Amino acid sequence: MKKIILLFVAMIAFTATNAQEKSKSQKVDAAGRATTLTEKMSSVLSLTADQKNKVQSINLERMKSMDLNQEKAGSNKNIFEQEKQNIFKKWESNLSVVLSPEQMTSLKKHQAQENAKRQKKN
Repeated sequence: MKKIILLFVAMIAFTATNAQEKSKSQKVDAAGRATTLTEKMSSVLSLTADQKNKVQSINLERMKSMDLNQEKAGSNKNIFEQEKQNIFKKWESNLSVVLSPEQMTSLKKHQAQENAKRQKKN
């Protein structure tokens, strides 16, 4: 009986430790998030190599700004959301210099589709 209880406790401890490790590994740094976003944008918008490099820089700047915003705002959602909108507008403005008008239109269409998918899930 003692062996069964010890085995059960060991399994619970292992599961809890494993779950904590997963949550830590899911936090990707700004560079990783920017690269993921750039790759997705590249496939959706058919970016040239030059555009891809410029978009990577713009995305990295956005992700770093978002991280800084989250730190500064803390638990104040109003400040966070307001600054998030400013960061997004700056990001779009920077992208409009790099992307063609057709690519910007395609990006906005894709964003609308993604937002609709998120709304459905919630």
